[in-house]
Amino acid sequence: MDRSAIVIHVPHASTFIPDSERSAFQCDLDDELLKMTDHYCDELFCGDCPAVVFPVSRLVCDPERFRDDTQESMSAVGMGAVYTRTHNGALQRIVDDKSRDRILRMYYDPHHKALTDAVQAALDRNGHCLIIDGHSFPAKPLPYEHDQNPHRPDFCIGTDPYHTPDDLIETAVRFLETHGYTTAINAPFSGTLVPMRFYQKDKRVSSIMIEINRGLYMNEDGSRNEGFSSIRTDVQALLETISKVFG
Repeated sequence: MDRSAIVIHVPHASTFIPDSERSAFQCDLDDELLKMTDHYCDELFCGDCPAVVFPVSRLVCDPERFRDDTQESMSAVGMGAVYTRTHNGALQRIVDDKSRDRILRMYYDPHHKALTDAVQAALDRNGHCLIIDGHSFPAKPLPYEHDQNPHRPDFCIGTDPYHTPDDLIETAVRFLETHGYTTAINAPFSGTLVPMRFYQKDKRVSSIMIEINRGLYMNEDGSRNEGFSSIRTDVQALLETISKVFG
């Protein structure tokens, strides 16, 4: 699998909130953006591979969630595809059905079309596609998170039983641990995104989520720390290793 068969997906790196959406928020947006954004993941993951990066903040709309709240477990805490609650359970905004539908049509649907098209293009070129779902997570658990274990790995590997081959998991874990990082599978977060056209239907599409502990590359105020360059180098080397092993 060469790099043209890999699609990088980065859904949570943006801090941009359009002016048209700002008036609906009833929380401290700066604090919420600091807590909830996967800061710099576009820089850490994007390189030579085709990439699809969500252009607005997840606070506006979260493309990593299922569109239908009845399918999305995080909707129970007000964090389905359109958030109504903050990281600590406070009111973020009030969203009626009309507003929710508008937000999904404006942000969620075009993003998923772009991702679906990118995956289809990789399939057309190569006959197979690997999605790298690029994320980060805070060094300490936030109140909304299911996993409150304070001892967090350096990297979390998220998998799907249908779309993540065992040898792909083993390759990622072996690379990271050889480079001195600690890893965990599906902890503190689990799963990996696959567009609905292919989800649970097409084995030619593989997917793996790679989540980086933010403490490795940034400070609590959102600035980069001294580890940023080495983390980016190692993430890019991991992608290169994956592309060679699955070539």
